[in-house]
Amino acid sequence: MGRAGLLGAFAVLLGVTSCAAPDALAPRAAEAPTLARWREARRKLAVISKAAEGEGARTLRLALALREPLTGRTLEARGAVAIAPPDALRMILLGPGGTTALDLWVRGERFRFAVPAIDLLKRGDASTPRAETRGLPVDFLRWWLLRPASGRLLWHEAAPSGDRFTLRDGAAVIELYAAHSGALSARRTTWSSEGSRAEKLDEESVEADRIGCGTVRYRQASTGLTVTVTCEGEEKGRAPNPRAFVDPDAPAEDVSAGGGAS
Repeated sequence: MGRAGLLGAFAVLLGVTSCAAPDALAPRAAEAPTLARWREARRKLAVISKAAEGEGARTLRLALALREPLTGRTLEARGAVAIAPPDALRMILLGPGGTTALDLWVRGERFRFAVPAIDLLKRGDASTPRAETRGLPVDFLRWWLLRPASGRLLWHEAAPSGDRFTLRDGAAVIELYAAHSGALSARRTTWSSEGSRAEKLDEESVEADRIGCGTVRYRQASTGLTVTVTCEGEEKGRAPNPRAFVDPDAPAEDVSAGGGAS
């Protein structure tokens, strides 16, 4: 993305999260987009969203290779993610021996993130302080798996090989590149809006060879964690069991009742 586009995005962000945006960040040199260009950019985002939603609720079979930054070891897991766009998912990954390596549940703004091997269990919602979820890729996975083109459009730039967008999604600014080949890449920078200064909390990036069932490479700056996810198959034409989207900690009667994703 061009320098003017980035300055424009961060000027808007800082204008919301701090007392005053420095004049140096104002995109004075940027050419103001025309209404026609802005409408075209929003149309292109809608196309990406529609492609990401695919055939609605579905299940993807995944193979995951995780490089642990402290030791350099690569850990492998397999599992599946049940998706019900635009707001529900359940991902369960199994490690060696069939033990649960990761269990993520998302329903709207609520989430549950569990890594049983290290006794990690985090729950939260829209009111959960950012400091308590720092290092957890929950917001990113919600955005990427359920609504990868969502957010308020701040900037758009057409390039010969694709389109570059800058989006605002809550406390995050996203640089999204959609290549004409079908490949997607995104960088999501999350900021704290507490106090009088904007503080960068984390930066996450992803590269995908296509929308939907493909290969995705993810990196989290705060931990150095890198993950490669390969989609090994997609169950089309059959929606996941509604129980997949019920809160795992819900009372037994709620689980037995099931219910579709809202």
